[in-house]
Amino acid sequence: MTSTAEPKMRNDEYRSKGAEFGIRERYISADFARLEAEKLWPRVWQVACRVEEVEKPGDFCEYEIGDQSILVVRTAEGQIKALHNACQHRGMRLKEGKGTCAEIRCRSHAWCWNLDGSLKEVVDAPDFDAAAVAPEALHLPECKVETWAGFVFINMDPDAVSLDEYLGPVRAHVEHYGIDKMSCTRLRTTVIDANWKLCHEAFIETYHAVGTHPQALQYLDDTGMIYEQHGDHGMHRIKPGNMGKPSARLGDAAGDRSDVLMALMADLSEFDYYNEEDVSLANSLLDTLKALPEDVTMGTFFAGIRRQQAEAEGIDLSPYDDSELLAGELWNVFPNFTIPCNAGNALILRMRPNGLNHEQCLFDVYYLKLVPEGSERPAMETEFYEDWRDTKVWGTVMTQDFTNLPVWQRGVHSRGYRGPLWGRPDGNVSNLHRAISDYLAR
Repeated sequence: MTSTAEPKMRNDEYRSKGAEFGIRERYISADFARLEAEKLWPRVWQVACRVEEVEKPGDFCEYEIGDQSILVVRTAEGQIKALHNACQHRGMRLKEGKGTCAEIRCRSHAWCWNLDGSLKEVVDAPDFDAAAVAPEALHLPECKVETWAGFVFINMDPDAVSLDEYLGPVRAHVEHYGIDKMSCTRLRTTVIDANWKLCHEAFIETYHAVGTHPQALQYLDDTGMIYEQHGDHGMHRIKPGNMGKPSARLGDAAGDRSDVLMALMADLSEFDYYNEEDVSLANSLLDTLKALPEDVTMGTFFAGIRRQQAEAEGIDLSPYDDSELLAGELWNVFPNFTIPCNAGNALILRMRPNGLNHEQCLFDVYYLKLVPEGSERPAMETEFYEDWRDTKVWGTVMTQDFTNLPVWQRGVHSRGYRGPLWGRPDGNVSNLHRAISDYLAR
C-alpha cells in the first residue's frame, strides 16, 4: 500500500472547469457507501478511541465503523490490542460499549479468550474437531494498532504502512503545538443527519464563514486564507495577523477593538476553543484594552492574556507566537479526523458513518488540555446526544454548522444539482475526494 507522505501539492493546481461529475452521488448513494465499507475503511488508519478509555489492564472500548466492530483492549501486560469483535464459534459480538473485564467471554455459548486475544476456553471442546479448536487456530483476529497524541489508531489491513509513515508531515506539525502532551477532559458525541463527508468538509475550509458564521467576521479576517495539501492530508490556517482582526469584507461596518474581543470570546469560549480562565481574564481587562495604544492589536492583547493565564497555571506558552496562540494550523487527517492546532488546549473532531445509514454520521468532539507537569490528570467525561438540539453546549459556531448540514444533505439530492464546482478555497475538499477515489480504485 502506498504512503500518504507525499510532497506538498500547490492548492491552486486544480480548479473545476465545470461541475464535478459523480461527486453528488457520493453523499446520497447506498452503493457508494458499500464501496467505502469494502475498500476504504478496512484499509486506512483511523482513530478508534483515546488512551484514557483503555488506561488500565482489562479496560476495553468498542469501536464501530459501518457494520464492523473492533474491540480495543488493554492487556494484563499493559499492551493495547485491537481485536475483531466476533466470537470464532458462531459470530456473536463479544463486547459492546466500554468497560473493564478480566476475560473476553461470549454471552452465547461461553467460549472465552484472554485479553490479548489468545484462546482461553472452548466449552465441551471434545465435541469439536481437535485441530479446529486448537489455540493456534482460534486466536481472535487482530488489527494493526498504534497510538499517537493520546489517540488509539487502528488499521484492519495487515499490510498497511506504519502510522508514522501514513501521517507523514502531519505528526511534526501537530506536535509543535504540544497536542501529543495534552490530556482529554471530555468526549461529546452526537448524530448529524448528513453524510460523514459533508460533515468533514465543513471543517476543512473557512470559505463558508461568510455565509454560515457571519458574526465571526467581526474577529476573523477570512480573506487570504492559506490552504495546502500534503499527500492525502490537508492543512488550512488563518493568515498570521488575521485572527483578532475584522474581515476586510466588512469595511466600515467593522467594530472597534472592544467589539472584536467581545465577539471572539462570545463565539470561541462557548465551545471551549479557549480555556474559561483565558476568557475570564480577558473580560476583566476590557478597560485596559480600551486604554492601549492603537498599534497594539486585539490579537496581540489576547495572546498576551493566554500567556499570562498559562503561566499562572504552571504552563509555559512562551515558545509560541501570537498567531499560534490565537489559531494555529488546522490539519485534516485522511479520511475523517480534523485537528485544529491551538497551543495550550485543543478541540479535535472525528466524523464517521452511523452504522449503515449513509445519510447520517456520528460526530465526535474531543476536548484536550495541557496539564502542568506533575499535576493530576483530569478524568475524561463522555456525553452522548442522540439529537444535538438536546443541549446548548455546542456554542454558536458549531450550532450553525449542525443546523446547516442536514439542509445541505437534502440539497445534494436535487436533480438540478450537477456536482461541486471547486476553486482555491476548496482545495482540501477536492483533495479528500481525490484520495477516496484512489482507495476505491485499488
